[in-house]
Amino acid sequence: MRIRKVLAATLATGLLAAVTACGDGGQAADGKTTIRFAWWGSDQRAKITNEAVQLFMKKNPTIKVVTSTAIYDAYFQKLATETAGGNAPDVMQMSDRHLQEYAQRNTVLDLQPHVGKEVQTADLKKEVMGLGTLGDKLYGLPLGQTAVVMVYNPVLWKEAGAKEPELGWSWDDYFEAAKKVSDKTGKKVYGASDFGGIESWFKIWLSQQGKGLYTPEGKIGYTEQDVATWWEMATRFRKAGASTPGEITAVNPAGSPLARKLSASEFLPDSTVAPNAWEAYDNDYELAPPPQSGDTPGLYGEPPMLLSVFARTKQKEAALKLTDFLINDPDAAKILGMARGLPANTKNRTAVEPALTGAWKQVYDYEQLISEKIKVGPPAPPKGAGTLFTLFDKYYQDVMYDKATPADAAKRYFAEAQQVLAG
Repeated sequence: MRIRKVLAATLATGLLAAVTACGDGGQAADGKTTIRFAWWGSDQRAKITNEAVQLFMKKNPTIKVVTSTAIYDAYFQKLATETAGGNAPDVMQMSDRHLQEYAQRNTVLDLQPHVGKEVQTADLKKEVMGLGTLGDKLYGLPLGQTAVVMVYNPVLWKEAGAKEPELGWSWDDYFEAAKKVSDKTGKKVYGASDFGGIESWFKIWLSQQGKGLYTPEGKIGYTEQDVATWWEMATRFRKAGASTPGEITAVNPAGSPLARKLSASEFLPDSTVAPNAWEAYDNDYELAPPPQSGDTPGLYGEPPMLLSVFARTKQKEAALKLTDFLINDPDAAKILGMARGLPANTKNRTAVEPALTGAWKQVYDYEQLISEKIKVGPPAPPKGAGTLFTLFDKYYQDVMYDKATPADAAKRYFAEAQQVLAG
C-alpha cells in the first residue's frame, strides 16, 4: 500500500532476527514458561520494545519471551501462515484492517472476560478503545493513541508569506498557502504532497462532514459523490501547482515527496514521527492540525496498532500478563516512550512527558492541542477494508495522471468497492 511506502523515509524499517532462542510457546528446558511476541515496525521500535520485554522478564523471572519483528507486509504474510498452521505468536501486534478477519477465523482471543482480572483497562483513554471491539467482544487492546498531523516546513511557509496553519484553518487556506510556497520556490519545492489517493486522509475529511468510512453494520459510509468531491479538491491543488505532480507523488524508493524535500507539507499519523525525524529535514519542520471544512477538524483518537492474544495459546496467563504489562506498566511506558503514539494509559502519559524532547515532545504538545477536539475512534472496519484501501489509491492513480476525471474514477471505484464488501 502506498501510505506505508510514503512513510518509509520516516521509518527505518527492517527485518530483524529474534532476540532469544526461538521456539513454540511452552515450557523451556530451564523450567520457565516460554511465550512468543511479534510485531512490525522500525529498527528503533524493535530496540525499545525489546528493552521493555527485558524489563518484563526481570519482573517476571518465570517467563521467557521470544520476540520477532518484520516490516509490515512481511509480518502479515508470516502471521497468516502461522495462524493457518496453529502456530501463531502468543502475543501479536494487530492492525485494525486485519482484526476482523482474524477474529472471524477465531484466531484472536476475546479479551473482554479478562478485563478487570488479568488485564486492566480502567486507565485507558476511552477514545482509543473502540478500534479493538467487534460487538460486545474485545479482540485488541490499544498500544497508544495517534492522530493525523500535518508536517510542514515553517521556513518555506514564512518566506512565501503563507498563512500559518492553526487549529480551525480551512482547505481553502491550505490551498492558498501551498500555492504561495510552490510559486515562491518556482516549483522546486511544492507546497503540498498530493493527498488524493490515501484513504486515511479521505477518512478525516469525511469525518469533517459527519461521515465515516463504514457504518456500524460494516457498509460503506459515504457516497460516490463524496469520493468525486475529494478527488476534485486534490485535482484543484495539483493543477494549480499547489501540490506535487504525479511523477513526484509516485512511489519512490527514496521516500515521499516530503522526505525527498520536494514538498513542504504532508499528512502523517503522528505515531510515525521518530524522535530524531527532524534531523533528516534539517530541523525545518513543525507539526500542525490538518485543514478542516465546517466546525470540526474531524480527528479521531485511535491506536496506531493493537495487542492481541492468540486464541489457541497454551500459555494464556503469561500472554495476558505480558499484554497488561506493555499497556499499563509505567516503567514499560518510560522505555516505550512515543514509539507507538501517545500512551493509551492516561497515567502513563504523565510518566512519559518529562523525558520527552525534540520531535516526540512536539507530538505530545500537538496531541494536547487537539485533545478537546478528537472523536472516539470507530470500531474495527469490516473484512475487505484492506482491499478498499488499496483500490482507493489504484483508482486515484488514473485521476493523478489525467487518465480519468474524478467523477468517472469515483464511479468505477465505488462500484468495485461495493462488490468487495458484498463478497
